[in-house]
Amino acid sequence: MLEPLALVPFIGLAMAGLIREYGFWRKEDRDFAQACKKISVIIPMRGIHPSTESNLVAITSQKVDTDVEYIFVVDSPTDPAYELAKKYGVVIISEGEGKGAALATGLKRASGDCVVFADDDINPSPRWLYLMTAPLSSYTAVTTYRWYLGRGLCHKVRLAISNMGFPAMLDKRSRFVWGGSTSFKREFAEKTRLAEKLPKYVSDDYVVYSAIKEVGGGIWFARGAIAPTPDPNCKLSEAFWWGVRQILMVKWHAPQGWYAGLIIYTLGFLISIVLPVAGFLTGSMWMLTGLLLHPINLAKDVVRALGVKRHTGMEIRLSAVLATWAVGNFVLPMAVWTSAFVKCVNWRGRRICR
Repeated sequence: MLEPLALVPFIGLAMAGLIREYGFWRKEDRDFAQACKKISVIIPMRGIHPSTESNLVAITSQKVDTDVEYIFVVDSPTDPAYELAKKYGVVIISEGEGKGAALATGLKRASGDCVVFADDDINPSPRWLYLMTAPLSSYTAVTTYRWYLGRGLCHKVRLAISNMGFPAMLDKRSRFVWGGSTSFKREFAEKTRLAEKLPKYVSDDYVVYSAIKEVGGGIWFARGAIAPTPDPNCKLSEAFWWGVRQILMVKWHAPQGWYAGLIIYTLGFLISIVLPVAGFLTGSMWMLTGLLLHPINLAKDVVRALGVKRHTGMEIRLSAVLATWAVGNFVLPMAVWTSAFVKCVNWRGRRICR
């Protein structure tokens, strides 16, 4: 009788996560008056892919009632991204290696009183820039997140790993900033000497987040700005190691969060997969109690997907949500376990070690 009771806390935590997810997505985004006189959008680029130009068109076709400058930062004039980006904004050469150095270079060039860091792989809606900047009238920074679009097993792996970040975004106490879409006031960057700090770290997200905490600032999460991210050339191995790299960034810069994730995903796998299998093999019915985690976690994923669809208008198929949840039961713990033994990752031609 005691054995099933031992699983109650884990089932209770899963239910609490489902309730929190529902409460977050049912809320409407607040309306803010635009406080920016000029917006500088800084986009680091290295190479191009099939969706790059359509993404740049979406990024530079925003409906916002203020001046906007688009600054693209590349490694050299020989990079294919150089000529393409010239069609959509100002292109400058990075003063150093890595994304942090590129963002710092763009930040020095930016003339807007509001700054947005953006990745070139997102394909945002026309209201993205407004939603990313208007809340700066009340918050130190604004951030959002991505939602991968695609088909096949590789896409499900990518989406499952990417969505690991959503739970932290739901609460202002655990919220971080996502480098793919984050904004702040220029005065904040100057006060915290952001341009000096960015080249020194692998993760630009960590640098900006640390600076926000340094000044005791708040972060607004823009639900409606969640960015559709096409993934046309997804390769299974690359997607998995991309996920390991994402987890390693947490391990390197926020080790307490990584250890918590290691425990949660390990226990989750043991309780919901290993224990029920052992129960079927041995006939111990109490071990099947772990199966209760599956409908709860699936319901949480469905609530999140419907919330993203409602706030952004993205077309999200429930069949894809179900497939992503199924894949995630195995891929997520595998990626977390792999991150415990890996010290180096490759990112866009660069080898990064810690």
